[in-house]
Amino acid sequence: MKSFIVLLTLFSFPALSQQVYKINEVEKPAEPSGGVAFLNQFITANIQIPIKSAAKGMNTKVIVKGIVEPDGSMSGLEISRSVDKTIDAEAIRLLSLYKAWKPALIKDKPVRQVTFFPVLFRTNPMPEFDSTENALIEYFDKNNILIPNDQRKNKFRNVIPVDERGFVRGDILFQEFRLGKWKTNLTLPFEKKKIWTKISKSTQTDSVKAFSISAKSGNFADGYEEVIIQPDGTLLSNARYPGGGRPPSSGKYYFLNGVLNEEQSVSDSLVKNINWYENGQLRSIIETGNKKEVSIKNVWDRDGSQLVKDGNGWGKIKSNSYRQKALFEEGKVENERKSGKWVGKFADSTLAYEDFYKEGILEKGISYFDGEKVNYESDYIIEPQFKGGKNKMYQFLGENIRPSPAVPRAKGKTILSFVVREDGHLGDYKIEQSLGKSFDDEVVRVVKRMDGLWEAGTQRGRKISVRYRLPVNFE
Repeated sequence: MKSFIVLLTLFSFPALSQQVYKINEVEKPAEPSGGVAFLNQFITANIQIPIKSAAKGMNTKVIVKGIVEPDGSMSGLEISRSVDKTIDAEAIRLLSLYKAWKPALIKDKPVRQVTFFPVLFRTNPMPEFDSTENALIEYFDKNNILIPNDQRKNKFRNVIPVDERGFVRGDILFQEFRLGKWKTNLTLPFEKKKIWTKISKSTQTDSVKAFSISAKSGNFADGYEEVIIQPDGTLLSNARYPGGGRPPSSGKYYFLNGVLNEEQSVSDSLVKNINWYENGQLRSIIETGNKKEVSIKNVWDRDGSQLVKDGNGWGKIKSNSYRQKALFEEGKVENERKSGKWVGKFADSTLAYEDFYKEGILEKGISYFDGEKVNYESDYIIEPQFKGGKNKMYQFLGENIRPSPAVPRAKGKTILSFVVREDGHLGDYKIEQSLGKSFDDEVVRVVKRMDGLWEAGTQRGRKISVRYRLPVNFE
């Protein structure tokens, strides 16, 4: 009899764990960690609306039915209220990525609960989208002023072929209407190339196979947009570069699973970074000024509990990676500034460094990379430099560069980038802007003679490899 009762009990546990409750049958209903506003923010940040739908202008919603599981994910997703097949699919994709639900509770134990959630789709009309050409086309009058498409006034136009998500898919054309036809004055060639890339600020150290998509002018100073996707089309990044070798001015960077990792924007010399956890939970909001002063606004833990509120609390945030290994740091935040002792660790919890701050200013730091203790006074990366400084470097260039007399004189610049390694030696030379093969070759020849004459860049007192860009002018 006892064995029968035991068996009955054992079989009843799976049955109970599989039971799905309605909202009125639980003591505490399921909800997104941090509240509904956090899930809506996740949706807004991650949404990818097909451009053919977005261009029409949208103000609608898809209602998705699903089961909130005890682990914070959703299963059994299905459409309860439809818009169309592509929009419905995007709503399902978004909620399948979000795994930061607080599950429903009965007697303080998590249970499965059915829920309905509205996914909002809102866009402004895009009159510049031409659905017959699958392109964004902007028209300008004879004074180069942007105007609505008007055959009587159109003089110039820009044509950007785009794919279903609105990313460039072909050459960008700058055209002029002459003799009854559109004639191309300038072409920005489209490029899609296979690459191996690191996942931005991720614990994953290995590179992944991907495709880089862009259309560039070939002028080093010109800005451009670059999209990086996985072979299956999943986004890894979408960034805008201002040109001149400068880092992105804005961008979105994704985890391998397609969840947004970091969103960066720039306004009035202020860089704003919003970070998420891989489960979709908002992680931190941090701003950096043009003098590298850091303002820690708000920080949340993975479960949605707020650690820093309005610039005060205990911060747990991402730090700059070290030799492509992710770092995380934590410490006290007062009035948006780091205060007291901050500890940095690798993803496996190995101690990396200890920083000591007063009102956001580093007073001293100690790094423990590779088991060696090193003191330092700067918590940001210090660029490599030529021994003796820039004046000595340009003196060296001036004394050694000898363009071939057989080549006609030219005025302009060659921009060469190269890696200054930890031992001060140089490598991985790359022409970023060309003035012509003979001039480029001469710059490379002379820079190679600088090998061993450089001080390596440093990060928290340790030498690291850093890419350096060098413009060389020819008069």
